[in-house]
Parts: sequence; structure tokens; C-alpha cells
Amino acid sequence: MAELILRDLCRWDRRFVLACPPGLSEESALERPISWAISVRAAPPFLPPPRGDELVILSGRILREIQASGLAEADDLLETLAEAPIAALVTEPNLIEEPVGSLPILLFPGPLPLDLESTLNRLLTEQRRALYRLSTELTRELSRAALSGGLDAVLQAAALASNRSLLLQDSEGRLLTAAGSTPTPTPPTALTQARTHPATRLLSESRGERLLTAIAAGGRVAYLSLLAEAGETTERDRLVLSLLAGLCASLLAQESRTARPTPLSQLVADLLLGRVSESTLPLVAQRIGLGPNQPVIVALFAANEPEAAEGILRRILEPSARDRLTPLGDTMAFLLTEEEAIAIENRARGLVRSTFPERLTLLPPRFADPSVQSRPAWFLVFAEPVPHLRAVPQGLRQARFLAGLIREGALPSPVARFDTLADTGPFAFLYALWGENRAANLARSLLGPLLGEDERAQELLRTLAAFLACGSASEVAAHLGIHRNTVAYRLAQISELTGRNLADPRDRLLLHLALMLVSMPPAEPPVAQ
Repeated sequence: MAELILRDLCRWDRRFVLACPPGLSEESALERPISWAISVRAAPPFLPPPRGDELVILSGRILREIQASGLAEADDLLETLAEAPIAALVTEPNLIEEPVGSLPILLFPGPLPLDLESTLNRLLTEQRRALYRLSTELTRELSRAALSGGLDAVLQAAALASNRSLLLQDSEGRLLTAAGSTPTPTPPTALTQARTHPATRLLSESRGERLLTAIAAGGRVAYLSLLAEAGETTERDRLVLSLLAGLCASLLAQESRTARPTPLSQLVADLLLGRVSESTLPLVAQRIGLGPNQPVIVALFAANEPEAAEGILRRILEPSARDRLTPLGDTMAFLLTEEEAIAIENRARGLVRSTFPERLTLLPPRFADPSVQSRPAWFLVFAEPVPHLRAVPQGLRQARFLAGLIREGALPSPVARFDTLADTGPFAFLYALWGENRAANLARSLLGPLLGEDERAQELLRTLAAFLACGSASEVAAHLGIHRNTVAYRLAQISELTGRNLADPRDRLLLHLALMLVSMPPAEPPVAQ
């Protein structure tokens, strides 16, 4: 159980003022443990034999009685106290003129009450009793959490019980797990100040205080810290940290024998699929080399041939990004910084110019004749930057949308960015309708019978797409390989079936919009979990 210290006493009773002798810092004095309170008596033996860490109470009245009796000199008595293994001397202002060795002094404002010894001992007893109850309850809760969820669950249970933020870091300062509302990691330079468990170190920070201890487990060192507001760290916090440190040491030792670190690719997949909790996000971010609040770009890559995919990835990937890719369905997903994304995009577009010298087909495959349908051998798409790692599932959805458009043949290039209108065109605005019933309803209301499954409907749909792309019946005829009169007949049928005048720019715009809605990929596909 956590020891009671001078800091606790000074917090319980603000009347005490600490005076430190030269060579003893206030911080060190406040960390001294307290066992009990005893009083100096006016007759020999002046002091019961101290067992260690006692508070020795010396009143002015007792000191004057000792001096008046001639049984002892004040200096001799104080020298004896200075050599005793006691925590501090409790006395009155102006009673002792010189420091008493290295002994801290607690000054009480005015004459010491006659019942101060019993008052202090009663206070110490009550506080120890409260700590014992807390220790019993917390030990039970932490043990239950350790059995059900390991380190993460243990810190969550401790944070809930203490209403504090708690963090566990490795020897290099990397976050292993955290819990609470504001789990800010300890700077690596501050970790060197930690004391080995069960001892703790209280560090003052700009936003409050940090109680820190070092744990040796499984041949490695870890650091456990508890965060509190300035001046609010209590004996309860030290107890929580002490119990938690012992259990964490046991769990870490067990993990070092049996567990392996989660692969980076799995951590990336967990982020993309929204499976990372708020408390473990800083740890995951540190593992993959990104800041939790750093802008991130999600990219998707796929190729028809595995051998070709490996070759392309070797040519375009930044070395720093190789640890942040993961298989996701039939694609490879990446988490990139904005700088990495720019470099990768430039390499990929250079590769496109050499691999795909021109558009393979005038019409998207859905509207082209089956005999000429063609899709690119590979593609690479980038979502727009998301502001932080918690938002990467949003980026994944945008990237999937672009990937689906390329697979549908609705985009002109196998490399596309969501936030580049030259790549996405109006699809960037239609993204809000992706997967919505109103998109299908709008397309159906505009195209009507042209969306039928029969060959005639498909023929008319291809003709409409070619007309909207080419702009004239002659060019449509040349592209589709049919007579100009056949084109004119089909366009007349399209006007009749849709109720739209193809000579009216507004109607053509609506029909073009309908074709784009039809070109959007199916609703977001499931990804292998």
C-alpha cells in the first residue's frame, strides 16, 4: 500500500509550513514518508525510541520545562533529534534558530495544541484505513480487468476508478497503452527522472502534474505515469500508480514471453476500418510513424497481375511509406503524408504516360460495345487529405469511390485524386449521392426505358453516351460503325423514350448527369475484416 508522506500532511492541514535545512530540497522533504506522531516529554526519557519516519512534536512549553529542570540542554536535545531516523520535527515559529542537521521542520502558526499528537495520529489512522479500502476494491477491479482485457483494460479500469489519465511507455518513450481524457505522453528527457517502483517522482508540467514510476519487467524497462491538475496529486493517486505498476509489470513480463507485436499492416488496416480506440490511437500512430493529429492521405492501388503490381509499387513508393500499406480486399491501401502522396503521384503519372499513351476507348466500358470494352491494367487513387488519423475511414471511402469509378471506366486516367477536378470532374460533387437511393431514382426518372436489360435498351444507351461525348451524329456513326441515318433514328427514339430534346443544352446536361449517376460504382463494397 502507498505510504503517507509529508506532502499529504501539508495538503490535509494547510496551517503547516515546511522549512528545509540547507542542502535539502523542498521536493525531497515533501517526499519523506510518515509512520506516526510522537511528542517530546518534559522528563527522561524525553523521547520514546523512534522506529523510523515518525513526526516528532516539540512545543515551546516542553522545551522550556526541560531547560528549566537542567536535565538537558536544548542544543543536545536537538542534536539527538537530528541523528534519529525521523520524518520531520513539528514545532512553533521562532523556537529553533538554527537548522537541525538535515531534518525538515513543520512550523505550526502559534503554540502547539496539547492534543496535536492524538489529532495527527487519528488523521493518519483514518487516511490509512481509507487507503486500505481503496486498495482492496481497486485490486479486485484491476485483477478482473487483467483477466478480461490485458493492459488496455487494466489502464481503463484504473483511469475510471481514479478519474485520472494514465499512460504506459516503453524505454524509448513510445506509448504502449493509455487511458483517460488527456493521456499526454511523458517526454523522453523526463523519463530519466523516474524512480523505480515502488518509489515515484512528481513532475511539474505546464498543464499540471505527472506522477511517474519505472517498472522492470521481462528484461525491459517501462514507465507508468498518472496525470493530475497542478497541486491535486494525492495519496490515492500514489496508491493507484503503485497497484497498477505491480500489475503492469506482471502483464508485461507475461507478454514478453508469449506475445508478438501487432504487424504494422494490421495496425494500418485497423485504422482504415475504424477499429482503433481513442486511448490506443497515440500508440498506433507512433508505431506507424505518423502523428495522431497529422493530416493524412489514403491511397488505393490495384493491378491485374501480381507480378506487375510488385514492379509498379517498387517504382512509385516512397521508402517511408512502405511500412504503412496493407492489403484491403483486392487492393493495397496506403496511409501517406501529403509530401509522400505528391511524390508518389508524380511517379505514377509519369508511368501512366509511358504505359497508357492515349485513352483506350471513347466511351466508358458500361456504355461501350462489349467487343471493345477495356480497363486499365492498374490504377492508383488518392483521397483528399483528412485532418487526423481518426478520420482515415472517411478517406478510405473517398478512395474506394474513385477506385470504383476507374473500374467502371468513368474516369479518363488510372491515376486520380479526389480533390483534383481535372481528374474527377463532376463526380466530385456527385460523391454525396453515392449509395443513396435518390441517385438511382434520379437516373431512372431521366433515362427511363434506356436502363432496361434488353439488347435494344443497351444499344440506345450506348448511342446516347456516344452522342453526348462526340456532339454530332456523324462522329457517333463513325465511332459506333453504323450509318448516320441509323444514328438519327436512334436519337429520335431516345428523345421519345426519355421525353428530352437532344437539341436543348439543358436536356443534354440532365441526360449527361443521368449517365454519370449510372456510371457510379455500386454502394460501398464490404472489405475483408
